[in-house]
Amino acid sequence: MKIYLDNSVLNRPFDDQSIPEIRLETVAIFFIFELIENRKIKLVNSSVIEYENSKNPFPERKIWISTYLSKATFYQKLNSKVKQRAKEINKLKLPPIDSLHLASAEAVRVDYFLTCDYDVIRKYKGELRVINPIDFIKIFQSK
Repeated sequence: MKIYLDNSVLNRPFDDQSIPEIRLETVAIFFIFELIENRKIKLVNSSVIEYENSKNPFPERKIWISTYLSKATFYQKLNSKVKQRAKEINKLKLPPIDSLHLASAEAVRVDYFLTCDYDVIRKYKGELRVINPIDFIKIFQSK
């Protein structure tokens, strides 16, 4: 099983943990990290994730995310096919960077695209299963 974690997921452990929903998502994300480390699921990295992380204004987050992304089994480069698909996805009124993430995930044919951005979950209409980390854990445990 291949998963793509967008930057909202990768940065969630650094968000305000006093908010219950954020705390639950963080717990789910650490469980997902454990599944990746134990090779029960496979992580996908992309040039889009790396680009967005390079713009992270917090050096400790940037380093932590880069280190974690090194555990990825698959890598999707930004290419003309991904860019073209991103333009189509962008018509759904998603920000360009989110459209590039989704197009990258489609290109590498992930099983799940995980995000903490509820706009992405609500607006995306495509072949991917786009869900929150908490929902992913529920699905994973039911299999």
